[in-house]
Amino acid sequence: MINDKIRQKILEKFDSPLQYPQQCEALALAIQEATGQTLGVTTLKRMLGFVNAPASSRPSSLDILAQYLGYPDYNMLAKDMGEDTEISDFKPVESIDSADLEIGEQIQITYHPNRLIVLTYIGENKYVVDESRGSKLLKGDKLMIAGFYVGFELLISDVERGGCHLGSYQAAKQSGLTSVEIL
Repeated sequence: MINDKIRQKILEKFDSPLQYPQQCEALALAIQEATGQTLGVTTLKRMLGFVNAPASSRPSSLDILAQYLGYPDYNMLAKDMGEDTEISDFKPVESIDSADLEIGEQIQITYHPNRLIVLTYIGENKYVVDESRGSKLLKGDKLMIAGFYVGFELLISDVERGGCHLGSYQAAKQSGLTSVEIL
């Protein structure tokens, strides 16, 4: 979500209140007309706080928003607004590393929209899917995963299904994992 100063600047430029999520469609059109670039309605809803999402916005989306406001990129807009624009930072992240688990421990992960996966650790960064709701992963799939990090996508280096290796798999690409816990 963007800060209140930038939100106010958008409202001034758009010259219309944004009280309801559906008004983001008109803003998306205004941004496209002004910049020639597309910023998704869902992305705008997330940036403006109409949708709760744990992950921060992509730099390219922030740059489009900054261009709408007359800046070459988001860093320039943020500096003008007095915001810290460091793209790297040390911060605690809720996570589970495979190396810290005991064989047989179960992990439950969730992500949007309404996805849930329960895994059993079988050693050497490998897991078996016990339950999968809303995911392309199936019960019995064997996965190679180094760790789980809330707010970041799930990176699976290998999926084995029925003895066949399907390759790598990415989940929660849009907003990252919403929770990880040991059961």
